[in-house]
Amino acid sequence: MNRIIKNLFLVIVIVIAAKFLLAVFAKDLPTVHAEKIVLADWTEQSIESLVKQAGLKDGSGAKIEFLSKSFLETPYALDTLGGKDTEKEKLTIDLSGVDCFTYIDYVESLRRSENFGEFKEKLAEIRYKGGKVLWKKRRHFFSDWVNGNDRNARDVTRQIGGNAAVTQTKELNRRADGSLWLPGLTVQKRDIIYIPSHKISTQILKNIKTGDYIGVYSDKDGLDVSHTGIAVRKDTGVYIRHASSIHKKVLDEELKAYMKNKPGLLVYRVN
Repeated sequence: MNRIIKNLFLVIVIVIAAKFLLAVFAKDLPTVHAEKIVLADWTEQSIESLVKQAGLKDGSGAKIEFLSKSFLETPYALDTLGGKDTEKEKLTIDLSGVDCFTYIDYVESLRRSENFGEFKEKLAEIRYKGGKVLWKKRRHFFSDWVNGNDRNARDVTRQIGGNAAVTQTKELNRRADGSLWLPGLTVQKRDIIYIPSHKISTQILKNIKTGDYIGVYSDKDGLDVSHTGIAVRKDTGVYIRHASSIHKKVLDEELKAYMKNKPGLLVYRVN
């Protein structure tokens, strides 16, 4: 009887120890999640060649400009991620077409990568809070990029806009009638800083750098922005490089002209 008790005690100790070790080392185990990969005209090799060339560029802005340029003329595609809180989320890479959010996801993930495998890892970190590929962890709002412990960028809107910048408190995801834009996602109260379009001066444009990620402020309840893109400085001025639903492709448009009749501008910056 004593031997049985001792053996049972030993089994319990082993089980407890195993659970403890698993908890300690779980963070080092690879994350398993479903994937959907559509490379279209790209290959893993061409992507790796691209990030190697980008690595030779000096500074984040130059790398972002180089990488984003490779997507010019890529078709615009709506809802390539899909999904909802009741479905299993997939890490989606679909380069056959991009929308304004997936475009900046891919560019920033490529900037941080040295090979195709790392591109997938960085995409999970950019697109999802904590890198956990779950619909509820997805960064559904542009301002998710600059909030939380694992931010993708920093908000430089006030730094760029100075006294022209204003702050609007929003309840993200809650429509004016109280319903949710994204059922299953909680409402997040957040201060959104933006520069009203009519106050975008020559000096403010000078403060914007190539590689800045920019958003078009939305005056709708529950939304922070209606569109996103990348700032690119040229000899002829500052442009927004973006996936356009109007032109049905990725292209460059002069920023100030593009912002005419739009509520305002947000500017986020990496490094």
